[in-house]
Amino acid sequence: MRHSMLTMTSLRSLRHRITSAEGVRPLLAKRGLTPFALVLLSTLSLSPALAAPSDRSFFKQRVAPTPAPAAAPAEQAPTEPAKPLTSVDDLTIPVAHGSIKETSPAIPGAPIVIHIQDAHANYEAQKHLAEILRHLIQKYGLSLVLVEGGSRNDSLSYMRTYAPLEKRQQVADQFLKAGKISGENYLDLTTDYNFTVYGVEKPELYDENMSAFLKVEQAQPPAKLALANYQTAVDRLKEKLYPKEVKDLETQEAAVAKSEESLTGHYQKLAATAAERKVPLAPYPNVQQFLKVSELEKTMDFQKVEFERGAALQELTKTLPKDELDGFLKRSKEIKKGLATASAFYRALRARMTPEQLTAHPHLAAYCDYLDKFEAINHADLFSEVEALSEQIKATYLTTAEQKSAARIAKDVAVLGDLVDLKLIPEKHDYYVAHRAEFDPGQWGADLAAIARKSGVEIPEFDPGTLKTSVPAVEEFYAVARQRDTAMVENAMTQVGAFNVPVAVLITGGFHTPVITRLLKSRGVSYAVVAPKVPAVTEADIALYHKVLKETYVPMAPQHQVPPPGEQAAVPGPVAAAATTSTTSVTQ
Repeated sequence: MRHSMLTMTSLRSLRHRITSAEGVRPLLAKRGLTPFALVLLSTLSLSPALAAPSDRSFFKQRVAPTPAPAAAPAEQAPTEPAKPLTSVDDLTIPVAHGSIKETSPAIPGAPIVIHIQDAHANYEAQKHLAEILRHLIQKYGLSLVLVEGGSRNDSLSYMRTYAPLEKRQQVADQFLKAGKISGENYLDLTTDYNFTVYGVEKPELYDENMSAFLKVEQAQPPAKLALANYQTAVDRLKEKLYPKEVKDLETQEAAVAKSEESLTGHYQKLAATAAERKVPLAPYPNVQQFLKVSELEKTMDFQKVEFERGAALQELTKTLPKDELDGFLKRSKEIKKGLATASAFYRALRARMTPEQLTAHPHLAAYCDYLDKFEAINHADLFSEVEALSEQIKATYLTTAEQKSAARIAKDVAVLGDLVDLKLIPEKHDYYVAHRAEFDPGQWGADLAAIARKSGVEIPEFDPGTLKTSVPAVEEFYAVARQRDTAMVENAMTQVGAFNVPVAVLITGGFHTPVITRLLKSRGVSYAVVAPKVPAVTEADIALYHKVLKETYVPMAPQHQVPPPGEQAAVPGPVAAAATTSTTSVTQ
């Protein structure tokens, strides 16, 4: 879960904290700054020598080896005026910083929500996120960024006057590395762009989720120790009982997970094995589609496609209106520069070509067909299908009762491990909820012990009691997280209306994406899902995220209570009317 480090505390507490902040106290009282914001503000006013990070800084060491994208200077002007985005098909994302994972157009005139999947507290991912937002502001005039982890205005633009640009960039980078701000805050501090950052949480639900998270942190260590023994037993029994073919398949899957083998190669091997074992692919439409596309790709002559595209555009100069032709040429250049993906461009180009032109340019027509087939793949479902196909193939080799029982327990132990680690993806959470009665550590222990005795395998002892007492806290965390999905979409659309904008960005963790997109589609909202580039997430990233989350958390709900008599409520941002409306709406 994401948490804003900018949530307001009570004015009474703030006044006590800012007494010594001479010269800026009235502003602080008006803005209602948290201790975090005070630290940031004081850092902006320090001398450069004092503000510089130590050479022994942990954050300096934890930055992944892949260099983060360099931020363009704040004063850099866009090459041309921003134009409102009127269709998600026209959306472009710089491929150096991320990619469009999914789009869903709605009726003309419907709001557009660009849902950016967030990698919490990952420095490089946050820099990529900031650059994606920069692109959206410059190209489309984006003015509203909605975020998970807050419930009111989180903009930092008012701090721009407290220090020169170079100092703000230095401090913002330190705080970003420390996980204390996110990409949108970084951009807000280091540019002069006019945009608002606004939280879309329902405070009571977020506080409930945070309370559950703190319980999970207490429950995790003993639960992980208990699960480790189950995993050890499963691994030893698999080594003893599994046929070579199943072991080889699991070794291959591990190589794919480590990026040591390509997905395409893995899927092709799975398909070949499925044919050998007489496992039909009909239940796996996305796997079939992927295989078709991968074969079709082998027939593409991309140089000829490029040549025919140029010829087709040249022919269209004779028939298309100048504005439309300019749009094609501009999009073509964007694709070459890595600012846009090809699909929307080629769809529009093909729509403007006559049947005779398509016949005359067969490589271009084939490439358009290839892109259509690729776009038809639901990649989220594809991964689930691949896993299910792999299980079905393995099942054809597992013939004894002991093998089948060990495989079933192995799967569920892995699911429970991800649940306890808070790494469970939504599809796996759905599986867990649907099969909750089967997650019985006591029965697992009895079954594994019986198999071990029969197989002559030594396994450790089990502690089912610890899991039975630890897991409920984790279940509560996930249950409330799913409730937050609905609240965030409701509040996001309230803000879109309050700020009266045609396009907004919504930033949340990827766990929330499936429900968010389903709810947006049901509301008739056009949306795109965008994923910033993310390096491998390390244990240091996770530890940093948890540390910052706990250190900066301030309960949200009390901040929305009516202030005591005589105290003026803080105005949460520059758009007072919209902000006040929003503050009321999120508490309903």
